[in-house]
Amino acid sequence: RPVSSTACSTAWRANSGPPMDEFALIDEYLAPLASRPGALGLADDAALIDAPPGQTLVASADALVAGVHFREREAPDTIAARALRSSLSDLAAMGAEPHGYLLTLALPDGVDAGWMRAFASRLARDQAAFSVALLGGDTVATPGPLTVSLTVLGFAEPGRLLRRSGARPGDAVCVSGVIGDAALALALPDAPEALWRRFHAPEPRIALGRALAGTATAAIDVSDGLVADLGHVCAASGVGARVDAASAPLSAAARDCLRRSPELIEIVLCGGDDYELLFALPPARLDLLGALPAPTCRIGVFTEGEGVTVLDATGAPLALAAPGWRHFRSAPGGPERAHG
Repeated sequence: RPVSSTACSTAWRANSGPPMDEFALIDEYLAPLASRPGALGLADDAALIDAPPGQTLVASADALVAGVHFREREAPDTIAARALRSSLSDLAAMGAEPHGYLLTLALPDGVDAGWMRAFASRLARDQAAFSVALLGGDTVATPGPLTVSLTVLGFAEPGRLLRRSGARPGDAVCVSGVIGDAALALALPDAPEALWRRFHAPEPRIALGRALAGTATAAIDVSDGLVADLGHVCAASGVGARVDAASAPLSAAARDCLRRSPELIEIVLCGGDDYELLFALPPARLDLLGALPAPTCRIGVFTEGEGVTVLDATGAPLALAAPGWRHFRSAPGGPERAHG
């Protein structure tokens, strides 16, 4: 079946209630999420997906690991929301319409029926909110840590796909929503709940991505950090960029943090986990900023050259020690691989 382990994998037992093997887990908690006809009720080895005429299939995979992407004792509904929403953000950045997702769960001892119930219930809520459904996947036992991996699938018109590689000198650097809340929540020991909400349940900008398709010259979702992800667009497009730090859109909670500790601006600009859309807009289309299906603003401009320059309120370049999140670090001066 699409959501299953191999024949040699062992069943896992719930901490509360009778033992539960993986097939009971699938039937009770995951099969109800598989509402698309192509999922075949999770009763076959793979899902069947037909692309609508004139559209192409868009796919993206993400993994979330306990202790890396969320706290070890994070609530299951929070893990579910963060996993699905952050994955859908990749489709938004391509201008694609989400269709469904494949889910792989690596479950350690300690995951019980109550955990699965809460996890599946939140997935059901967010599936309805974003018009997607479970298509298949895998479940396995693991000594740890808990790992959730999603492959999201969507559709888009080939000529209207958003890419990282189309920005041109003179295009405006624009971003949706607000940035920095999630990074501040992780960084501050007394972070207010308003910041944690942005970390726990990011908002994938699906409608915005669709609206920008065919108009924006480049786009990316902000996962590694605004400066790092802007750098990815610059590298793919062969351009540079200049950003005014004072133009970065902030929530009331983030502004309050910066009033007390201005040095937190580096965390805001570089911390990541925003899952907003960063995009390039030709100067002639700046009128769109007030008519898009999400709040957006201009924060800078793409330039000739390479790299990203961030200017402070006086117009002087800001020296940023760590421009964005990296999973894999090599020796000093060597390349690093971003988590994407």
